[in-house]
Amino acid sequence: MARQPIFLNGIEFKFQKDAIEHFKNMLERYRNGQSIAGDDRDMLLALLERHPEADKKIGCGVKRLYKDRTDMPTSCFWIERTDGARTDFSYRTAISAKRKSLYQEFLEACRVAVQDDLLVAKKEYFEKWGDRDKKVKCHITGDKVAIYESHLDHKKPLTFEVLVYTFISANDIEIKPEMLLMSQDAQFQTTMIDQELKDKFRLYHHKTAKLRVIKAEQNLSLGGSERIRKSRNPVLIPKELLGD
Repeated sequence: MARQPIFLNGIEFKFQKDAIEHFKNMLERYRNGQSIAGDDRDMLLALLERHPEADKKIGCGVKRLYKDRTDMPTSCFWIERTDGARTDFSYRTAISAKRKSLYQEFLEACRVAVQDDLLVAKKEYFEKWGDRDKKVKCHITGDKVAIYESHLDHKKPLTFEVLVYTFISANDIEIKPEMLLMSQDAQFQTTMIDQELKDKFRLYHHKTAKLRVIKAEQNLSLGGSERIRKSRNPVLIPKELLGD
């Protein structure tokens, strides 16, 4: 079936990537806390109508649209309703006009389960291996990178998605909605309700994952043809996070 173009406020986007680029640039033009105004506001309202949870997001009505921070080091579009309530608004979700599958929600909850531990591991790695400028080598290019210029990458073949899949299979898990606390107003990520399951995944991940530091832009350009090499200085999860 041929891809359908996206029409928003009289403007045609032939491909989703074109719409993503448009709204990404829009977001970057505004400061945190600044209201979206003029033609940008009209475009964003038109996009909001495509969101799979548009009725829930809009609620009693939109008072203003603005940019602000999330609970992570990123910013996104926000909605302030006429009753004063506020909620976040993902332009990518609205462009795709699709809800996340239950598996995708579980995958996100797994990421949330380990994200704090990975921040600790990354910080300790830079403290141990950093040079005088507190930089380490990218495991792919060899270029020196600072902690804020880098990502932690799950080295193939044990990508994060593979770890989650094998965890589900090994533990015969049937994913159910009641296992997860889905994102809500001002809650940006899906989390696990069952603390025991969360801890079980954390330990499985920490004992299985092969981590490395790479340049941030490399994380977006890794292809299937990447040669698998042994990491000289792998990123290790601190022992105190591994449990018994």
